Amino acid sequence: MAIHVKHPKDQTTWQHSVLENMLDGVIVIDEKGTIQSINPACEKIFGYSSDELIGQNVKMLMPNPFHDEHDGYLSNYLNTGKAKIIGIGRQVQGRHKNGSIIHLGLGISEITINDKRMFSGIVRDVSERVKAEKAMESSATRLQSVLENVVDGIITINNKGSIQSFNRAAEHIFGYSADEVMGKNINMLMPSPYREEHDGYLESYHKTGKAHIIGIGREVDGLRKNGSIFPLDLAVSKAVIEGEPLYTGIVRDITDRKQMEKMKNEFISTVSHELRTPLTSIRGSLGLVMADTVGKLPDKVRELLTITSNNTERLLLLINDILDIQKIEAGMMAFHFQSLELNPFLQQAVETNQSYADQYGVNFTFTPTEENIRVYADSDRLMQVMNNLMSNAAKFSPKGESIELSVKRHNGVIRISVSDHGPGIPDDFKGKIFEKFTQYDSTDTRKKGGTGLGLSITRLIVDKHGGEINYTSKLGAGTTFYFELPELISELSTGQLPIPSDHTSQENVLIIEDDPDVGLILKRILAESGFNSDIATTAAEARRRLKEKPEFYNAITLDIILPDQDGLQLLSTLRQHNEIRDIPVVVVSIKASEARREQGNESVGVVDWLNKPINEAKLRQVVMNATGKKSKPQILHVEDDQDIHRLVSKMLQNVCELSWTSTVSAAKDILLEQKFDMVLLDISLPDGSGLDLLEAIKKNVVPPKVVIFSAQNVDPETAQHVNSVLLKSRTTNKELLSTINDTLNITK
Repeated sequence: MAIHVKHPKDQTTWQHSVLENMLDGVIVIDEKGTIQSINPACEKIFGYSSDELIGQNVKMLMPNPFHDEHDGYLSNYLNTGKAKIIGIGRQVQGRHKNGSIIHLGLGISEITINDKRMFSGIVRDVSERVKAEKAMESSATRLQSVLENVVDGIITINNKGSIQSFNRAAEHIFGYSADEVMGKNINMLMPSPYREEHDGYLESYHKTGKAHIIGIGREVDGLRKNGSIFPLDLAVSKAVIEGEPLYTGIVRDITDRKQMEKMKNEFISTVSHELRTPLTSIRGSLGLVMADTVGKLPDKVRELLTITSNNTERLLLLINDILDIQKIEAGMMAFHFQSLELNPFLQQAVETNQSYADQYGVNFTFTPTEENIRVYADSDRLMQVMNNLMSNAAKFSPKGESIELSVKRHNGVIRISVSDHGPGIPDDFKGKIFEKFTQYDSTDTRKKGGTGLGLSITRLIVDKHGGEINYTSKLGAGTTFYFELPELISELSTGQLPIPSDHTSQENVLIIEDDPDVGLILKRILAESGFNSDIATTAAEARRRLKEKPEFYNAITLDIILPDQDGLQLLSTLRQHNEIRDIPVVVVSIKASEARREQGNESVGVVDWLNKPINEAKLRQVVMNATGKKSKPQILHVEDDQDIHRLVSKMLQNVCELSWTSTVSAAKDILLEQKFDMVLLDISLPDGSGLDLLEAIKKNVVPPKVVIFSAQNVDPETAQHVNSVLLKSRTTNKELLSTINDTLNITK
């Protein structure tokens, strides 16, 4: 661009004032590059006065290589007219008087003054901006370097589920390169049924704002490029960038951790097996002897046997505590919630723990002060809480003291307290009392006994009930442990457990058990419920007895560990014979739970699986159910919304026995441990999809019927594999009850 100025001497005062006060520097040079004039802003930018610059070559303001190239560039332009800078703004470097390099924005124009060719340059110091840009670029580079080198996979998707970024760790985890996944739907990294559900979940979240994953870490399954499915830890967060949502998922392959957990579980299972096998005989034999089933015992003998029995129970307590805490932490312990009235419950706790009171010379007292206080709880697990708190209070109370139980309404919740008058707990022990293997006085612990796991288990159980546990203590005066639960206002009882009817007819059971002592104990236990029993200590003997009398036995109890053949292999063989294939089988084994998980009821038919040491009442109940008829259908409700479960529980209280779990993992566990006639199934659960349970349900010899009751619909193919599909938003209470009755063929 060329500017012609005919009368520079006529320049007005205001024009001069503008130049003098501009923030940008203005430099005028001639054809040789000699500086003709500069304004004050230019002096400030370069640090020179006008006297120091006027008459000097402009290249003095340039660092190398621009300093050496400038004259050649100017000469080339004058000869050819080909411009590289003139008329075009650009960023260049300048040199300050002190030698430092400064960053400039430069615009050059060609002008003619009194017929002389001149060039004007307008310069602006942009050093701070360049510095900030470099800092941002450096920060972005560092951030990108971090993202590319972290061990966790980082994936971002847009609101349509399309992958926007895929770091190096994600490439390693899933086996895809970033180019292979960019722009594609994230569900390509998910196995079924998550693949089919994901878009619906995103759409539902956008409409309702209700999140099941965002902001919550959870375990999921991932799908590699090679088709293999593997476990992942997933955490999802949401950000809004330029008005659009962006979801970031951080994933970690936990295959190795799962393998370590499996090894730990196998180790615990092995230890438990080696301990429980002899304990089964010891505990069962002691129970029968002390019940005078073999004759009246002398007092001195009874005293010694009592000591033996107590220590057997202590050893069992340690084993069970270790397994319980492992189960709860893994989310595999099922909870059966129902309406629980606390006054009779606490009175029962006093009676249940009377042996502790007698042993330590203390008294448990409970005086109801308020009527009709109810909570929504698993009575067995809550009794476990009471047993732990009451046994601890008994151990650390002076002889002759009373331990008071109380229940009251407190700040909108129900507080249950156990107060003793023992030595108290030091203040410096706060924060540790609920940790594993912890007691505040290790020396006293040896004297008092205990596993150091009781309070840790207690806290976990209370947490599962939506409550809190704490304590108050004063040295030398005593301690009060208390836990608080939400009050249940309305009556939601699902009914009492069915009471077995009197069993007067003589039915026959074949006990297949390699340990003769355990076999005799089983025989005695079943005899008390009116069963005749034969014992087979080997697989060969069992086959012989069943061949001789194929229609004689009404039920079989089966140990898995036999000297000549695996018990489940034996059962598989027996099922091939029409005469005996329908005999109910109850597995009674140290490896019952483990075998059930491995088998999944796929190859053999088992009506129930019982672990040793034997729970006598459970054994009698299971065998009676196997040979008789249950009084009510058994329904498992898998639902994470407690309010919906309460409603269903109220509706079905006179129809069935209802068990409740709120996670996929807990449901899988209880399906392995118990038989159900029907599963009422929600789909969206905290740890996965309820549809994951369908495969496990199918593997049962007599699969329970399935009614899906969910806010989320299913595809037609899935619907074909269940009995009914009900949408929560479209189903009335009457329709739900009617569907359940029809599914179970219950006459109204």
